[in-house]
Amino acid sequence: MMKHILVIVALFFSTLSFGQNVQQEAWRNVKSIKADFTQEIKGEKGAIPVVYKGKLYAANNKVKWLYTSPLAKEVYLEKTQAYIYEPQLQQVTIGSLEESVDFIQILKRVQKIGKDSYKTQVGDITYYVIIKDSMPYELKYTDSIDNVVTIRFENVKMNTAIDNSVFIFQPPDDVEYIDGFVMRGVSFKLGVV
Repeated sequence: MMKHILVIVALFFSTLSFGQNVQQEAWRNVKSIKADFTQEIKGEKGAIPVVYKGKLYAANNKVKWLYTSPLAKEVYLEKTQAYIYEPQLQQVTIGSLEESVDFIQILKRVQKIGKDSYKTQVGDITYYVIIKDSMPYELKYTDSIDNVVTIRFENVKMNTAIDNSVFIFQPPDDVEYIDGFVMRGVSFKLGVV
């Protein structure tokens, strides 16, 4: 009888543990994400880091990084197409990416390396992700020109509806268009411009 009780207790705790692991990694099933972000870019040693703030929207292979400070900027990405709108310059830069990987795809590809730490390799770039309270908290990587980029997320909402109009790029009529860049790697895809 005692043996049966021990087996039942062991099964209970293993099921409970499995359920907690599934719940803890529910973020892997992300279909859409909205968040506020702070992006810090550290260049050469001794240089003052550049800090940006804004909002991220991602769903259905589409991404919009809406930078609000220190300067307004909008980055629209869909598969391998990229548009960067800089209102102060009245300029739109149009380009393409060699590889289509957005933040959602990175979340789905990461492998666990620590309690709340994950990493994945996409092209030549290794991405590190920290999960906090079952939500993406930080993304860190070194870009193709050796800048260390750290993006921290707040007010994260996953799997909520995002109106498709958020991803439609409609600049003012009086902007100048610059065409023709190709980005190797995907650091640009993540908003480093």
